[in-house]
Amino acid sequence: MNPLGYKILLEVIGRGNIGDIAEVGYVFQERESGESKVTWKQYVEYLGHLARLRSKGRIGRLRQKFPTKRFYRYGLVGFSGVFVDMAVLYLLFNVVGLGLTTSKLIAAEVAIISNFLWNDVWTFADMVGKQSGWSNRFKRLLKFNTICVIGLFFDVLLLNVFFNIVFNQSLPYVANLIAIGAVAIWNFWLNLKLNWRVTAVSKS
Repeated sequence: MNPLGYKILLEVIGRGNIGDIAEVGYVFQERESGESKVTWKQYVEYLGHLARLRSKGRIGRLRQKFPTKRFYRYGLVGFSGVFVDMAVLYLLFNVVGLGLTTSKLIAAEVAIISNFLWNDVWTFADMVGKQSGWSNRFKRLLKFNTICVIGLFFDVLLLNVFFNIVFNQSLPYVANLIAIGAVAIWNFWLNLKLNWRVTAVSKS
């Protein structure tokens, strides 16, 4: 038993060897005081609970292996990079008048450097402590940039698909936001496995 949220009965039905189910209906009275504790979070937990039960535990095991806390930090850094990307894209595309693809490439590179610096001092700080020095930091920057540039290829491709085909050459910033989100997990997972792993630990 590993219920998520308030739906304990759902866990019993999903995991138990239940033959027949009967329902005794009831109607809630209108609330006279106080506020409901149910928020959007409970709805998200409910959908996640259904998916986990349907997967017969596979999602639960994946969550145990997945570095959730580190991914949240990576996501926050990436979220800050969205503003950097959007701001530079706006300046180059709307103010300077460069083409959309050229503006996107420059904006993405600026955001990549910004994201690297924040990830290096916060998201992967525990690993960075074992690989100190500017030489190692520069190597990480090159790896990070290489991984993100590969993701940028898909980013630019998706941007043009959404901008030119899906949105019929309108909503460039919505198209850009969708493209950024689509490559976020790709960048995180490869960086975790190839970039910020402990490979240059000094012997004590």
